[in-house]
Amino acid sequence: MLTVNRELLESMFYELVKTPGTSGTADENLSTETIVKQFEAMPYFQENPEYVQCHPIPKDGFDRKVITALVRGNGKSNKTVILMGHTDIVDVSDYGKNQDVAYEPEKLMKRLDPSSMNENARKDYESGEWIFGRGVMDMRCGVSVSMAMLEAASRNQEELNGNLLFVGVPDEENNSLGMIAASENLLELSQKHDLDYIACVDGESQFPYYPGDNNKYIYQGTLGKFVLMAYAIGKETHGGDSLTGLNANLIISELTRRIELNMDLSDSYEDEVFSPPTSLKQTDTKQHYNVKTPESAYAYYNFLTADQSPKYFFDKVRELAMEAMKDSLDKQRRETERFFKMSKSQGSFYDWKPQVLSYSELVEMAKKHGGQKFEDHMKKCMEEWKKQPEMDQRILATKMMEEVYSFCPDKDPKIVLIYVPPYYPHIKPTTETPEKAKANKVVEMVSEYAKSEFNEDVGVENFFTGLCDLSFVSLQNAEDVITNIMPNMPNWGFSYELPVETIKKLDLPVMNIGPYGKDAHKNTERLHVDYSFRIYPQLLAYAIDELLKDK
Repeated sequence: MLTVNRELLESMFYELVKTPGTSGTADENLSTETIVKQFEAMPYFQENPEYVQCHPIPKDGFDRKVITALVRGNGKSNKTVILMGHTDIVDVSDYGKNQDVAYEPEKLMKRLDPSSMNENARKDYESGEWIFGRGVMDMRCGVSVSMAMLEAASRNQEELNGNLLFVGVPDEENNSLGMIAASENLLELSQKHDLDYIACVDGESQFPYYPGDNNKYIYQGTLGKFVLMAYAIGKETHGGDSLTGLNANLIISELTRRIELNMDLSDSYEDEVFSPPTSLKQTDTKQHYNVKTPESAYAYYNFLTADQSPKYFFDKVRELAMEAMKDSLDKQRRETERFFKMSKSQGSFYDWKPQVLSYSELVEMAKKHGGQKFEDHMKKCMEEWKKQPEMDQRILATKMMEEVYSFCPDKDPKIVLIYVPPYYPHIKPTTETPEKAKANKVVEMVSEYAKSEFNEDVGVENFFTGLCDLSFVSLQNAEDVITNIMPNMPNWGFSYELPVETIKKLDLPVMNIGPYGKDAHKNTERLHVDYSFRIYPQLLAYAIDELLKDK
């Protein structure tokens, strides 16, 4: 069984931690440079430089790259275990006055005020067993351990009955464009080097299930997520004549009221139930103050999936959207009647019908009405949007929707339902192939090994709940992606898409075995030193050893 060089591991870890790599910025390339230099310093890769590669992400405005590094074993098998991790981190704005040392744990910990921390963080700080800093748990440690494991394998090739492939991807904290591109790279490498992938192991830190949860976990699958936007179109009017219009904020609020924390829209698997959807943003589209009511407003909602497909929830939301439209129109008519009665006046009513459309239905309407003029207009718009790679994907989706809507003759109130990036397919544990059954068994064996060898209780969970890039090596709802998500996501094929056929070909068993940390994305982000640098590497080495065994 492989044993990592702890001194080298910690050296690489601290060097990587001090490297800025904020997701969604060009700084991610700094992380890539650091990791490549660390691999190039290893004797194995000095002798085999062709096994370290940087693969540019197609059409990426920041020129980010996927890193792969391959260590071949004794040549008796082409079985290959993928060790995966993301190379980006979230920003340090939450550190306030300590932003300048957020990447330097030793300096940061001297400045931290434990009295300002919650009880759990304060106890960890005072124990001396934890290090604090941006990225230490998410996920500089997981990446460093994977790299150290390749170095250990390179020193013990005769003991390795297979190969190890490191995959480092940018943009995980944003839209996962790195891993989406890497799925194509994995297929190319398998063909080029005759690699038989038997499992993909991510090194994300375990996530607590509740405040104060001090348990440790490893995972057999990963939770999925999608983001569904509702774009509400009303009828603008002067604020002093409010009954002659229909405020888009009313429509979108009626829908949010029905979706927010609605347990009928939560997913479950076996005896596990997951969080219901929540709104990530809600706003109207007015750019500045005036006395007109907003004609349009939108909200987008975060959905978690473990078993059901996004289409299942899309259809349910469509029903709720129709209810929201009906109630908004009923309120407008009801309050107009009250106005006439209270003012002892008479007038007419608007005869709007409740409408809910999918984005694909809106596009068909625009094509039918606009013809070639519509097609030419959209091409021109896309050329302009290509010049703005920094534009948020959700903003881009709204712009695309608005341009499509401008060609639709029907301007009555309605709700349009749109998928927006990112989409993370769920991977639930399955025994549908011998390889996947074996991977599930290995996770259970790792838990038993942790107890017998280190007296550590490490729980086995079905799903990694923090969301991760494992989602892009297997696809359990492929047909729904093709028929429902693709035509209803404006960005698809322009600034975002999943290589569906590639992911279907990969169809890899997955697991997540990572370090022990807490408070990802918070200014109390921290890593347990002993578990993460002593025990976790051995658990990973054990998993690799068992995965590569013939039986």
